[in-house]
Amino acid sequence: MKPMKLRNWLALGGFTVGFIGAAVVISSFLPHPFVPEHIAEQKGDLLPPVATLPDIEVSFLRCGSVVVPEWLTVRGKLSTASHRVAHSAVLIKHPRGTFLYDTGLCTDLPLFMMDQSFFFEQTLGRYELEQSIGSHLERLHLTPGDLDFAVLSHLHWDHVAGIPDLPGVPLWINRVEFHAASQSRLDKNEHLVRRLLCRNSIELLDFTGPAYAGFRSSYDIFKDGSLVLVPLPGHTPGQVGLFIRRAHGSSLFIVGDAAWSIDNYAIPATMHPWFWSLVTSDDVTAKQTLIDLYHLSHQHPEIAIIGMHDAQMQEAFMLTEQARQKIHSI
Repeated sequence: MKPMKLRNWLALGGFTVGFIGAAVVISSFLPHPFVPEHIAEQKGDLLPPVATLPDIEVSFLRCGSVVVPEWLTVRGKLSTASHRVAHSAVLIKHPRGTFLYDTGLCTDLPLFMMDQSFFFEQTLGRYELEQSIGSHLERLHLTPGDLDFAVLSHLHWDHVAGIPDLPGVPLWINRVEFHAASQSRLDKNEHLVRRLLCRNSIELLDFTGPAYAGFRSSYDIFKDGSLVLVPLPGHTPGQVGLFIRRAHGSSLFIVGDAAWSIDNYAIPATMHPWFWSLVTSDDVTAKQTLIDLYHLSHQHPEIAIIGMHDAQMQEAFMLTEQARQKIHSI
């Protein structure tokens, strides 16, 4: 009788563990709301008018992409539809300077990725190179020497991977981000990020400017209110987003990897928990940043909020921008 009882208990234990495991897996696909219903009623900061601001040209330069299932990018989306993840840089032309926000992908990136693990290659390191940032600049009749600097939203490989095509271009990095990354992140994956930074000079930014649009501090690039950086912590400790406000053309807020798709802040919802845990340094802070973006989207619906991996939003913006420039040139 004793062996029979033991087998019964083991069977019951196995069933229980399996049931709990299945429940955990199923729950990871279900919506997980974390914003009070009344949040949209809250009032936000008033932004200064754009009439006195300069004209600014903005171009998303997509260097690569990868297709993933939609359920991976938005928790609660029970869809296997394809979602294209972009790897882009943003070229910004202001009367007082031309620069990049993030750097896209370089021509020789496959050489930098040769020593990466199979797991990294199949998860965070997946990409399909479409057009390097160097090739984009050449198409636009620009050289790296025409760039005054490059703002790095944060120090993950896919946001610094264009730097080898940008010799001599100064890199602007939030001091908080650089110090946090220097603790270990620069040297992960066979020192991948550190190698991609090359020998370019680095200027560390201190966000000592006032609160801006509901974000706790700011850095006004040209001191005219048109290009304002704000901290977007959580994905990494010192990630930064860029507000672009101009006399002609839509206003936009480029948010790095704070949101991978519009649903991340519109619902709001994280990515699937497994993937979210891989790419997020601080769960609570990253969710608060999504809440801040949710606030902003309700308080300033005229501002397009665009993530650096959101291929759909980038494409829609570029269609509108190209049409605007065509009309403006007539």
